[in-house]
Amino acid sequence: DPPPHDVAGVVALFKRLDPTRLVDTDSGGRANDRHIADVNDIHSYPFPHDARPSGTQYAMVGEFGGIGAFVRGKEWKPQACHTYLKVGTPQQGAAAYVKMAATLRSRVDHVSASVYTQTTDVELECDGFLNYDRTSKFSDEDTAAIRKANQAIIAASRARGVEGGAGTAA
Repeated sequence: DPPPHDVAGVVALFKRLDPTRLVDTDSGGRANDRHIADVNDIHSYPFPHDARPSGTQYAMVGEFGGIGAFVRGKEWKPQACHTYLKVGTPQQGAAAYVKMAATLRSRVDHVSASVYTQTTDVELECDGFLNYDRTSKFSDEDTAAIRKANQAIIAASRARGVEGGAGTAA
């Protein structure tokens, strides 16, 4: 048989090839609305929207964030950076992230996973936790606040009897 060239056919093929793995139809895309795979994976910027599970799908915020604190001398191309939420200082960026994490913590009863975008600045996107040269944007206090917010999400999940959190960054 020739390989399928439609979304439903590709999902069915993957499920047939390895029925032990969960399939994400279209990370953040419109094919999620078809409910043919295992995850309702939404992308929302900058704030994490409220993904909802269904009878056949778990809920995931596959991308959120994009908080940009531009650090002079650390940009790939100065004054050419894009971000979804520009803040004046890294400290303000850390505070914004802590609020976003609190939103996710309040949804651990139905959101199973989330991904902050992004970990590092790249060429023309300066919304990472690390600068383009991979140095931290944050003070030790800001880093501790981010870690505490992430740990609170894990603790809230565990309080509901959900184990895991291994993929959660400090």
